[in-house]
Amino acid sequence: MKKLEMNRLRIFENFDYVKLDFLLISLFLTISLCGLIILSSASVYFSDSVYGSPMAIFNRQLIYFFIGLIGLLVTFVTPVNLWPSYDRLFLSMGFLLLLMVFVPGVGVEINGANRWIRIAGFGFQPSELMKFLSILYVSCYSVRRIKEIQSHWLGFFRPALIIVSIISIILVQPDLGSSAVIFASVLGVLFIAGVKIRQFLIVAILGLAGIAMMIFFVPWRWERIISFMDPWSNPFTSGYQLTLSLMSIGRGDWFGVGLGQGLIKMGYLPDAHTDFIFSVIVEEIGILGGFAIISLLFALCFRIFFIGRESLVRKNFFGFYFCYGVALLLGLQTFINIGVASGLLPTKGLTLPLVSGGGTNLIIVCIMIGLILRIDYENKISMPVPMIKRRV
Repeated sequence: MKKLEMNRLRIFENFDYVKLDFLLISLFLTISLCGLIILSSASVYFSDSVYGSPMAIFNRQLIYFFIGLIGLLVTFVTPVNLWPSYDRLFLSMGFLLLLMVFVPGVGVEINGANRWIRIAGFGFQPSELMKFLSILYVSCYSVRRIKEIQSHWLGFFRPALIIVSIISIILVQPDLGSSAVIFASVLGVLFIAGVKIRQFLIVAILGLAGIAMMIFFVPWRWERIISFMDPWSNPFTSGYQLTLSLMSIGRGDWFGVGLGQGLIKMGYLPDAHTDFIFSVIVEEIGILGGFAIISLLFALCFRIFFIGRESLVRKNFFGFYFCYGVALLLGLQTFINIGVASGLLPTKGLTLPLVSGGGTNLIIVCIMIGLILRIDYENKISMPVPMIKRRV
């Protein structure tokens, strides 16, 4: 016990705070704070009508945020070289959690979807956890089997088969949005790991064809595509959410109607505090405010890309793969959420990272940020890499 305490003390004694990435921390905290402020306004009506208190959802999100910060600290103090030893175990545990959503009494069905399990009164969404675990597993696998990935189809087929199995379960829940971003992020990691272009294109085309079939042969998904192309033709049925979202964005104009003064969140627009929170943002703080949130989110993604590039320079290939995978995941989810709210993409249920209501996504993003901070910290305390002269 004393030895364990001494080891903990030694960790903090030798810790060099100067080597923390304060830009990444600042972006993360700024977006999180903005998200909490916006959520406190966007969730008022729904929170009051469902829980009997206008601040219930905000208070719950605050609890999730503090849990996320604890997760961030835990992943930050965990040495990076430990993750490749447990990635398969974590993936197996996540796989079991995915199956538990179908167990009566454990899984919770909401609006016809089995995506949640109930733990101590709090909802937990395993598909959000699998976003992190899928990228973690493929990053570790790419380090272990890099030669097989680059030279033999079997090296690419093994992780692809595992990820397809995970995505298949998520699709049954059903959750096409999470399946799509996991597929794209994992495929992106395998691409930068050096998979052959032919194999990459075959899987990418098959994946896109599969998504197209799932849309075409499922009536309510196909109806969303039709309403996306002309939402005003059915403004009270299939085009209801999109038309209201566009009206709220138009009402906000450049500077918005004022924080807390929006109307669309008052029971008119379903999922105003989750999937369509960007509509509330623009209505209340304007197009300029919405652009500021977008800029912060993509700045976060670019910073993570930068840390990934630094990892490559220092031969930290796990850090390189993981950072690029997370940046791609967050960037895609941001683009899809904003695209749906603004009518650029068909309606799909994906939250805006660190901004939308939803505890599981918030906690998982915090954990991923913690691991990225650790990767960056270990890059900085490692031996400096000599400069190589560029050829002119």
